[in-house]
Formats: sequence, C-alpha cells, structure tokens
Amino acid sequence: MLGILGLLLAVAAVIFLIWKNWHMSIVSLLGALIVILFNQMDPVSAISESFMSGMSSFAGSWFLLFLLGAVFGKVMGDSGASVGIANSLLKLLGNRSVVLVVMITGLVLSYGGIGTFIIAFSLYPIAVALFQKADIPKKLIVATIMVCPVTVCMAMLPGSPSTQNLLPTTYFGTTAYAGAKIGIICSVVMFLTAYLYLNWQIKRAKARGEHFVPSPGESVMDLQSADKGKTPEVWKCYVPIVMLLAAMFGFQILFAIPSTFAVACAMTLAILIGCFLYRDKLNVVSVINEGAASGLGALIATSSIMGFGNVVSASPAYEVVTNALVNLNVGPLGTALISINVIAAITGSSAGGLNIFLSSMSEYLLSTGLNTSMLHRVVCIASSGFDAMPHASGIVVCNQIAKTSHKDTYFHVFITCAILPFCCAILACILGTIGIV
Repeated sequence: MLGILGLLLAVAAVIFLIWKNWHMSIVSLLGALIVILFNQMDPVSAISESFMSGMSSFAGSWFLLFLLGAVFGKVMGDSGASVGIANSLLKLLGNRSVVLVVMITGLVLSYGGIGTFIIAFSLYPIAVALFQKADIPKKLIVATIMVCPVTVCMAMLPGSPSTQNLLPTTYFGTTAYAGAKIGIICSVVMFLTAYLYLNWQIKRAKARGEHFVPSPGESVMDLQSADKGKTPEVWKCYVPIVMLLAAMFGFQILFAIPSTFAVACAMTLAILIGCFLYRDKLNVVSVINEGAASGLGALIATSSIMGFGNVVSASPAYEVVTNALVNLNVGPLGTALISINVIAAITGSSAGGLNIFLSSMSEYLLSTGLNTSMLHRVVCIASSGFDAMPHASGIVVCNQIAKTSHKDTYFHVFITCAILPFCCAILACILGTIGIV
C-alpha cells in the first residue's frame, strides 16, 4: 500500500512541479526518488539501471530526429518560409480557418508517418505566424498543434503507421486497417468536436479582450512581411515540406529502410534544400547551431521524463496496480478501457499503457470470441485518452518549443487530447458492441 501511495505522490509531485515551471530533468529525478523511497527500491540500481537506461535508450533512439526536426523548424521559421505558407493559406481560406489549417496540416504530417515531436518542431513556426495574424491567444496553440497527431492519427484512423496502431496486430493477427468503420466514425467525431471546442475557446478569449502575445524572448515575423517581399516566394516556401513528405515515402519504398531512418534522411534533404533556397535570408551556421541547441534541450527534457516512467514501471507497486487493473471484472471492453487509461496516465505513455495491457490480457480478449478487428480498434483508441497527462513527452516538448507553460496551455490540452478521445473510446466500445466494425 505504501508503494502505491508513492506512485500517486510521485505523479502528483511531477505534475505540480511542471506547473511551477521547474526543469523537466529535475522534476523527473525528484519523481523517481519518491517512487524509489516509498517502494523501498535500491536507489543505486534504480537510478543507474532503470532511470538512466530509460533516459539513454530514448535519447539514443530519437537523437537524430530531435536534432534534425529542430533545425528544420528553425530554417523554416528564420527564413520566413513558415510565414509565407501561413500568409498564403490565410489568403486562400481566411482568418477564421486558422485552427482548421493547423489541424489538417498536423493530420497530414502525422498520417504520413512523421512523429509527434517532429511535427511540433515543423508545424510550430507556421502555427505561431497564423495565430499572430488572427490575434489568437497562445494558450491555445499547443492543443491545436497536438490534437490530431496524438488522437486521430495516433489511434483512430485506419492504416496509420503509429506504434499504437501497429501493436495490436502482433497480438490479434490483424492489420493496420482493422476496425475501419469504428476508426473512421471516431476520427470524424474527434476532429469535429476538437475543432468546435477550439473555435469556441477562441471566441470566448476574444470576448474577454485577450490577444496574441509572443512568449518572452520570442520574435515572430509579421505576416505582412510576405506582402513586402521579406519572405521567400510562395513556391519556395512549400518546396522543403513537399520534398520532406515525398522523400520520406520514397526512401522507404526504394531502399526498404525503417520509417525513422527514412524520416531522418528526408529531413536532412529538406534542410539542405531549405538552406539553398533561402540562402539569401539565412545565416546558415547560426540557424543550424541554434536549431541543434533547441532540439537537444528538448531531447534531454523528454528523455528525463522517460527515465521517470522507467522507474515507475520497475517498481513493485506498479506491478500490483497493473495486475489489479487487468483483472477487473467489468467485461473485456470495460477492462481494456479502464486499464489502458490508468496505466497510460501513470507513465504518461499511450504505447506503454497499451503494450502492458496487451501483453497481459490479449489471450483473455481472444478467448472471449469477440471480433478481433473490433478489439484492435477499441484498445487502440482507448490508448489515446488519459495518456495526455502533464508529464506526457509530446506535451512537454510542444510547450518547450512554443515557450509556453503548462499553467497556460494544459487545460485546453486536457480537454482536446484526454477528455474528447476518452469519450471517443467509449463510443468505440458502443459501436463494437452493436456490431459496427
């Protein structure tokens, strides 16, 4: 019981300190020490093996993508290419379409196989220019950027290349397109409700007299710069992004390399193209150095929280909690919905919650005789709910990139990336129960 109390106190401490803008590396270490103390774990092995191995494993796996993603975002931002894209989109769709533009762009990039972290780096320069032009408060920018990559594309849309959508295939013998009807219905519901919520919040903010205010130390190029010829020509603005998507698919098809390496190679190509096209508007050395520093700072912060999650997963209390959850007597779908969300909330990881649940309960789910395609989609959507806690890595990274605080942004992230997808998971259970697959 003391160990379980330690888990709860650790998660609460992590959330509180994040709220107070403490650095993520300090927060993660303190949270890990609380877990270690209350679970009577050996502090030396817990820190050196669990914490550091979790941290170093993540850092090693994501080093290239964080580095290249941050540099790419810096190239697009400092050259004015992101402003050029934002300006052309607003001229085409109007100021009221800012949320729609950002959501659709995030959806396309995510469904194309680009990870959440890289989308945050790539999309932020465009989103912040759009928000400034439309005078939308920055407290809504993280939710707008994150909502599609961490809900619709991560778990709901059939065929998504996300880890969450691929994990169930190894347990149920299904494909990435399993439960297509459930996935499409939930995707539409999720997208529309998030879009309506964000626009409602924009109207409320403007009624209260709130405006766009850059973060301290942040310089955002005004969209009027595009009309004054200070940004690259419109076609040049789009070339690196188009090449990024084309090259990513091309490298995977032509050379049969893993998607992460394909994205890294495609990003390198996009950066080189951007530096060449925008050479008259960039100090290339400065942009690359500053982008690298930003990316590595975000990588350390994110890796730290992964280290905390590893300590939590290694604790005796965590095993007790997961065993109790997966043995709940509330029916297979109810068990999946509750268990995956509680585990994901503790670790701040949807993939972690889903993997732990499936490794323990997949055989039981199969023994029920329920449609495996339905089970695939239901457990996948369930993983996209309460994983979006303040210590979730994607949320931490996006706030760092945007130079915003959890205190300002998290309420809207919680509604769009936790409450709404959890409701969609309930809808998925209902649809599966009545035979819609």
